[in-house]
Amino acid sequence: MANHHPFVRISWISGIAGLLSILSAGANASGFALIEQSVSSMGTAYAQGSSGIDDASTIYFNPAGMTRLPGRNVTGGVHVVDSNVDFKGSAVYNPTHPGFAGGPPAGASIAGADDIDIGLTQPVPNFYYSHAYSPRSWIGIGVNAPFGLKTDYDANWIGRYHADKSELITININPSFAFKINEHASIGLGISTMYADAELTNWADVGLQSGLPGTSDALATVKGDDWGFGFNGGIILQPSPQTRLGLHYRSQVNLELEGDFTLTGITSTGASAEVSLPGTLSFSAYHEYNNQWAVMADVTWTEWSQLDSLVIKRTGTEPIISEFDWDDSFRVAIGATYRYNPTWLFRAGLAFDETPIRNADLRTPRVPGEDRTWLAFGANYKYSKELSFDFGYAHLFVDDPKINNLDAYTPSTFTGFHLLTGEYDAAVDIFSAQVNWKF
Repeated sequence: MANHHPFVRISWISGIAGLLSILSAGANASGFALIEQSVSSMGTAYAQGSSGIDDASTIYFNPAGMTRLPGRNVTGGVHVVDSNVDFKGSAVYNPTHPGFAGGPPAGASIAGADDIDIGLTQPVPNFYYSHAYSPRSWIGIGVNAPFGLKTDYDANWIGRYHADKSELITININPSFAFKINEHASIGLGISTMYADAELTNWADVGLQSGLPGTSDALATVKGDDWGFGFNGGIILQPSPQTRLGLHYRSQVNLELEGDFTLTGITSTGASAEVSLPGTLSFSAYHEYNNQWAVMADVTWTEWSQLDSLVIKRTGTEPIISEFDWDDSFRVAIGATYRYNPTWLFRAGLAFDETPIRNADLRTPRVPGEDRTWLAFGANYKYSKELSFDFGYAHLFVDDPKINNLDAYTPSTFTGFHLLTGEYDAAVDIFSAQVNWKF
């Protein structure tokens, strides 16, 4: 079948726009970002942030924090993210659609499961190493996954024309350098080398071609990957031995995901999508009241507004522009630590994480994002002078995401055929553990 055939074109648009939807859905922080990069900091809901974490995981949040770590330090951790997500709603053929090949009746219901559970359990690992190269200079490296998500719906659910399976994996390799200016100021710089791999599927309503919607579906699959580069840098100021202030910036990473689109039994072609993973700016403060108690706070801004539109390319066809119209978002956290004795340190924190998605019309079922509130607890157990362990738990209270979403379209030719309306009931639990070795 020729690639210019209207149905093939619509199906391809649905698939490749889904690739962008996977990058515009919700994860465990604002948008699709993963903040789970340190178990020790998670215990305070990441309120310690850029003011300097007491282990090598500071490399991700502010490499300047390495200047507080003597000798060599290795930190390795894993977060197990358990999402509980239920959807209930309805789907119809868009009543405002002008019709196509005879077209479905205006507002006709789409058959399928309308009350489903899409909860998943996924690990998020990370690793860091720092080395005091000289009395005033440090080098280090971090390996983590700063963006990612996974969802998997039933094949017969009512939103199958919007989303079936969505998976995004990123691996970030972050070599870093820190320099201690004096006892009151340190700076740090890092380079990000990031690999991204995305795969998603959705079902195409082949029956639309013959005017018999819902009678024949074909699986549309999009795969793409790419390497991208960025940088990060920060400063830590220590006006007194008890107080630290941190500022950290992590740049955007630009990718052009290149791969293939396949509509089972109908067509296969190359595809690409330009994607910019957003930059962040964080300000944190830390203060020790006494030998037992310390308090901390963090404000992080994420530049999601750069996802205003994305250009999709395929050889031999016009560019497709997908509009997202996202807002920049803020995350605000406060936390405290309590030193019980030389062996045990306890942590607690509270955070509000704002979604960048403006409304239900712009929300996608790839993983619907909404505002979320974090309640976190953690502990550090010092086994010896060289070896310690961190443990953390967080519960995320997610505002019920509502959706009123049309499937993919081309502005110049088509509007969406399928309208999905409903509400998600979502919550997330995170269980984390980390080992720290000094030598």
